[in-house]
Amino acid sequence: MDEILKIPIFEKLPREDREMLSGLWERRSVKDGEVLFVKGEPGAAMFVIRKGTIEISVPLRGKEGKLRISHLHDGDFFGELSLIDGRPRTATATATEETELLQMSRPVFMTFLLKHPDVAVAMLSEIADRLRQTDELVTSLASRNVNEEMEEHLSLGDKLADRIAEFGGSWAFISAFMVFLVLWMGLNTVQIWFKPIDEYPYIFLNLILSCVAALQAPVIMMSQNRAQKKDRLKAELDYQVNLKSELMLQELHDKVDELRRTEIRDIQATRQGAAAIEERIKAVERVLRPGRRRGSR
Repeated sequence: MDEILKIPIFEKLPREDREMLSGLWERRSVKDGEVLFVKGEPGAAMFVIRKGTIEISVPLRGKEGKLRISHLHDGDFFGELSLIDGRPRTATATATEETELLQMSRPVFMTFLLKHPDVAVAMLSEIADRLRQTDELVTSLASRNVNEEMEEHLSLGDKLADRIAEFGGSWAFISAFMVFLVLWMGLNTVQIWFKPIDEYPYIFLNLILSCVAALQAPVIMMSQNRAQKKDRLKAELDYQVNLKSELMLQELHDKVDELRRTEIRDIQATRQGAAAIEERIKAVERVLRPGRRRGSR
């Protein structure tokens, strides 16, 4: 099972321990559309994809549908946190095609750790690194200036290609080129002071135009390829921003719902307290009423 040896949380382990871990996994097959686990259910296993695709998603609160987090493919792994804490799942995993998995249960893994504590130390080190990376990702801004980032990595040739493409697609280039053509044809047509170097039909001019077109086309294509790369980066950043906004909105919904539940509990407790006080007042009045009647007689 070479897939096990490539898992990041295991890759720092000695090869002997990794080979021993390889014998703890079980094979499992899931059908297209089958839900492997849902968010909130107890987690007690980790999975590695041998062949197929798994979609990781979270349900949208207050409406039908789900938010897709990622698509996992051959060699990817998920559910690793359940091996450590056994807490409920934080997302839903669904097979989008027939998939073959490797599965390790938490009791088997914990038994292995008790016998090999050095494995636990190595795994904790790797998990700490991943948590640091996650913290940096969460605390960093998802919105970035793509133009500035690409400008920092442009070479001199890339900058020159962009300038040429920018000038070649402007009215300044068209005007200058038209003036050049008119002067060239005029000087080589009117034979007054000297013999023309490129008489009609201007063969040398056609050679110059062909060379310019042959060089200009790949330069423009280079600039367009970078523009397409910018568009892809912008689309990826937009997705990250939208995903982060969606998750933040879900978190805000959870906090608002919790505040409403707390407020409702406080109101109910206040009403119960008021009702209890009113009952006590009525009881006291019932006790004092006979004494008042006797006094009036």
